[in-house]
Amino acid sequence: MGEPIFAQRQAGGLCYCEAGCGDLAVAIAEEGEHPARAYALLAERRRVLVFTLPADAAMPQEAAHRIGAALAALAIERFDLMAEGGAVATALWLVRARQADIGSVILVAPAGTPDDAFRDIERPILVLRGTKDRSDAADRYRASLPDCHFMFVYDAGRTIAAERPEALVFIAGEFFERRDLFLVSRESGLAFP
Repeated sequence: MGEPIFAQRQAGGLCYCEAGCGDLAVAIAEEGEHPARAYALLAERRRVLVFTLPADAAMPQEAAHRIGAALAALAIERFDLMAEGGAVATALWLVRARQADIGSVILVAPAGTPDDAFRDIERPILVLRGTKDRSDAADRYRASLPDCHFMFVYDAGRTIAAERPEALVFIAGEFFERRDLFLVSRESGLAFP
């Protein structure tokens, strides 16, 4: 059986890609960054919508508003959320807007500095950082989010989705399904054996 094929669609003035069926995962990727293999693997188990950051959105809040409007136009009320790199702030603004029932949130190799407004987010969040990633952004996000788990992805740098797609999809599937019961130590970031 081959990997799911993503269909290009449009809603609320934004283009997005869709594949798979089942529980919904929404992914927000950076412009030009589209590790289709990771999303295709995730689409083997879930319905996946991939939005790319709108190039003309000046601020993450604006991008979050536009993605939220597109999801509302699709009448989507419940989903899990994943974002990577520079799209992480947009994902967290989307969570703060509470335009939909967002279950778990996965932040893959976050970039930048978290906004103080994120401190009141009450969702299970998993921050992933590659062991080869020398940025401290993931640590800053972990420290500022109240219900945050942290995990290293071995043999990966800043582009976890491209470098270790199978590992990312396995971790995402477990966290989306089990949420707070995901067996990750909040202190060390290591999975229990």
